[in-house]
Amino acid sequence: MELQTSKDKSLDDYYSSPEGKSGGIDEAIKAEKMGISPYEIEETIYYFGKHLALPGIVGVFIPLTIIFGIFENSFIETLSYIIYALAAILLLSVGRELVRGWRYKIKEGALYLPGPYVIKREAENYEPCINEITDTKYTIGFVGDIMKMNKFNLEFHPDIKSFFKDTDLIIGNLEGIISNEPCPRLKQAHKKDILAQLESLLSDNNKWLLCVSNNHSEDFSSAQFNESLHKIQDRSNFDVFGRQDLSFIRNQNKDITITCATQWSNQKTWNYTFKYNNPTIANSDNSDNNNDEYPFHLIQNTKFNILLPHWGFENEKYVRTRFQKDAKALLTGITPNYRGLQKIYKKKFLRGIFAHPDHKWDLIFAHHPHVLQPIMKVPDEIRIENKKSFPYNKVAVFSAGNFTSGANIIRKKKHISGIIMKCQIGPLEGHEEKLAIGRMEWRRTKNLKTRVGKKPAKLVCIDNEKYRTYNKPFLVNGMILFIIFLAFYLINLFI
Repeated sequence: MELQTSKDKSLDDYYSSPEGKSGGIDEAIKAEKMGISPYEIEETIYYFGKHLALPGIVGVFIPLTIIFGIFENSFIETLSYIIYALAAILLLSVGRELVRGWRYKIKEGALYLPGPYVIKREAENYEPCINEITDTKYTIGFVGDIMKMNKFNLEFHPDIKSFFKDTDLIIGNLEGIISNEPCPRLKQAHKKDILAQLESLLSDNNKWLLCVSNNHSEDFSSAQFNESLHKIQDRSNFDVFGRQDLSFIRNQNKDITITCATQWSNQKTWNYTFKYNNPTIANSDNSDNNNDEYPFHLIQNTKFNILLPHWGFENEKYVRTRFQKDAKALLTGITPNYRGLQKIYKKKFLRGIFAHPDHKWDLIFAHHPHVLQPIMKVPDEIRIENKKSFPYNKVAVFSAGNFTSGANIIRKKKHISGIIMKCQIGPLEGHEEKLAIGRMEWRRTKNLKTRVGKKPAKLVCIDNEKYRTYNKPFLVNGMILFIIFLAFYLINLFI
């Protein structure tokens, strides 16, 4: 599939032009020295709490308080109560996650709901039929976040390659840049061999489209970002987009458009990526179609439109209400009826998320939380003057998790899983001038630790096991011990 800019230039031609080489960034921009979290202070504190609590550290802290309680030593007793307080805070964090999971559970149109927030699970349908189409014109594949591998080599199970063999294009979110220089712990930089590793997944008929619009895009300087972008585009089996001048592309037949944007930046800047909730940033490639009330370019194509937003909050398997409403609004063009403070908040701070009734999306495939989130089917309809409306369905994948991950310690239980998906796209039966998703196929994946020769590696394979984001035995044991500890404390207090 040949991809072009909205001005009908191939991506290779555009990136080799004077404008495409720099992307309008005339002067070198250095990244900030510190970039710990993309969130405000409250969300940042909660972010670190989730990192600590969900792997089960709470289950370690509470037994320590029991053990320390054996010794009659003022120092150990004080340390015991400090650990006890930390364990209680982390336990509350886990409890809060569970409550929020039940509160934000998607009740209608769910094609997939990840654990642990679903008590009674039904057999998963990996190949749902979304709409009836007359034939398959395109098959497009999708993967989750492509994260740096740290010390690990990267291998793919043959089942993964087989899954994508009939696709025309595989779309993935490449977190950060490509560089062989040492990468700080809190930043994202892949070694150059990541491209050869990803290329091994391709068959003779497909290619990669990598999106580089995410919260780690600006971890390094604009010069390194541009250098990385051109390293990708220079390979024949790769296309890349997501820089501020090129966040909107389409295929050569002009019946599929693909757009991306990021809601977050760890460096608190958007110097060379397109900002998801700031519609005032113009895009030189399509500046004539900007609209102050809409965050993305007004869609020129009415056939099939794909949106790749980098949104949400890390380590949350549920989808907060605002993102559920945003997804439905962007897919249907119907703005939710916000009231009171929520309406003021939306207009003042997130006004760009509002839907546009004449420019609707058909598929949302989102990134950033790094854990699996639900897949939802959203009904919509085609309205034609003097004719009855024609119903059909669209799809939102709220987070595809991680496709590749070098996580090995605190995040190894939750950051190693992802979703891969492919969609058959063709003329909608009964309304052939509109393209729609026909049959969709998806699978969970996981990164298994293995060895290739003497070097440690991660093998990406199909995951058929039940998935959860926290260590359940640690959590259950910790809660039991917490209750026992509290009971003995109360007995000692009143007797």
